[in-house]
Amino acid sequence: MQLQPPARCISAVVLASAIGLSLGISQASGAEVALVESVSGRVVAFAAGKPALLDALDVVSEGTQLDLQANSELRICHYKMRQFLTLRGPLRASISLDGVAVENRKAVLTTAGSCAAPAPSSYSGGIVIRGVAPIPVSDASGKP
Repeated sequence: MQLQPPARCISAVVLASAIGLSLGISQASGAEVALVESVSGRVVAFAAGKPALLDALDVVSEGTQLDLQANSELRICHYKMRQFLTLRGPLRASISLDGVAVENRKAVLTTAGSCAAPAPSSYSGGIVIRGVAPIPVSDASGKP
């Protein structure tokens, strides 16, 4: 029995939705838990077995291991705790939904102020540039 074109379209949509749901469930374990506000020095994050240097505005996922070198400092906004956390190296730590676990148990973790997860934007596309003076836009005639 041959499916009609509308039935083929519906079955393709159902299949694509099922695949999308299964991928979404598998990624739920790597949920975003924090946002990097600032970094000084060298901070290496190990997420999903891959090392990466952290920088401002990077997102930290559940289960990420952090390695802060000597004289390094990392300031993050932990979403669930709704607190800014500052870590000072040298230290190793693990980020989870519940907080930060420091391996060497030194008093290098401080909190300062409240924060929240970024809200989704209703605008799509475009770029964000910080620290640049605005440039006037001319009207349709080309005159400033």
